[in-house]
Amino acid sequence: MFKTHLAFSFLLALFLFKYFSLNFYLFLIIFTLAGILPDIDHSKSWIGRKVKLLSWLINFVFGHRKLIHSMFFAIFLAIIIKLFFNDYYIPFFLGYLSHLFLDALTKQGVRVFYPFKFKTSWIIRTNSMVEKLLLIIVIILIVYRLIYIF
Repeated sequence: MFKTHLAFSFLLALFLFKYFSLNFYLFLIIFTLAGILPDIDHSKSWIGRKVKLLSWLINFVFGHRKLIHSMFFAIFLAIIIKLFFNDYYIPFFLGYLSHLFLDALTKQGVRVFYPFKFKTSWIIRTNSMVEKLLLIIVIILIVYRLIYIF
């Protein structure tokens, strides 16, 4: 779910920003947005609905949870960002990976090394009680972290 990807990437950004000499707010924004970006390949996702035509086109050409959900595509985008924005590729890449990690925990899984057939999957059903519980835990951890940052 969008909310889970958003919260999880935000939580990771809160814990990881201190290891990099980058602007705190830009780090959080880039990390969090990258955490939802891979679902642009699905026109019914939150981000897909915001850019419907682009989402439809990406899905038509590449499909859902294929190229856009691969490590190769994440690396490609990170290299492009590195060329133009220096070290801000780091929060982008880590946020993108946070999305792939969560998708790998679902029953549907993800082919992180697409086009190779290797697929990672686990037991969580999207929008299930388990995912909702995970979201609640992540939100509690966000509040905890925010208390100790400020």
